[in-house]
Amino acid sequence: MKTFVLLLAGIACSLATMAQVIKVQPPAEPLKDSIIYQGDNAILIFDRQHLLDYMIGMDTTLRNNKNSNKVFRNIQFSKLNNVDMANHFRKAYCFLEDTLNKEITFRTDKMNLLWAEDCGVLMPYVEEILPDLLATGNLKVVEKGSKIAQPAYKLIAEPINGNNYRVFRMNNGKEIFRESTFCVEQQLSHR
Repeated sequence: MKTFVLLLAGIACSLATMAQVIKVQPPAEPLKDSIIYQGDNAILIFDRQHLLDYMIGMDTTLRNNKNSNKVFRNIQFSKLNNVDMANHFRKAYCFLEDTLNKEITFRTDKMNLLWAEDCGVLMPYVEEILPDLLATGNLKVVEKGSKIAQPAYKLIAEPINGNNYRVFRMNNGKEIFRESTFCVEQQLSHR
């Protein structure tokens, strides 16, 4: 009986650690105004409207929480006080709404300053929404080397100190995005 229970527990654990396959949803209409995020192995392309909708929602949330940096999970915001957080959000929001700023591209191999005068000011907000966009398949994933669009990719849970973070990988195993890299909770737990 003990062996049977251990076997069932082993099967349950192996099923729990299996990756969830996410199929990319084709856009209803071609992307006209897109944002490009280039990681080490993949290029992520999504509609600017996704970020704009997120920023509009966060505007209210941030005000309701007295501009607390705790509203965001991104490690870059952890040192900002309430006034700085409000100023940064306002600056990023104004940059995003400005119709002259058409080309929004981020590269993880280049340093982006938090208070940049260019699109770098938006990067922490983009990193906040990327896991959700990837989980729902609402963006285009292109392998960086071969330039092949990925029709599907895997979502894997990464447990760190009792918190589950999402890791997204292409079917060939190359990492697309790791949520724990940017989260405050994970970074603070290593101190």
